[in-house]
Amino acid sequence: MAMFTARCPVCGRVELSAEQLRLVVRPSKSFYVFRCPNCDDSVRRPAGEKIVELLSDGGVASMKVAG
Repeated sequence: MAMFTARCPVCGRVELSAEQLRLVVRPSKSFYVFRCPNCDDSVRRPAGEKIVELLSDGGVASMKVAG
């Protein structure tokens, strides 16, 4: 199972599984979202091309949005 490190603005670095992340791919400004496993905050972080590729290859569910 792939594990990812992400940054929560409250808790700092957290470890997440692919199932805990969602990726939204847009022509501009893609992002990923997760609920922090420590503080339960909903977090949205920007995702450049490399992050999109890493998350996609790691099995993170994604949604493509036009515009």
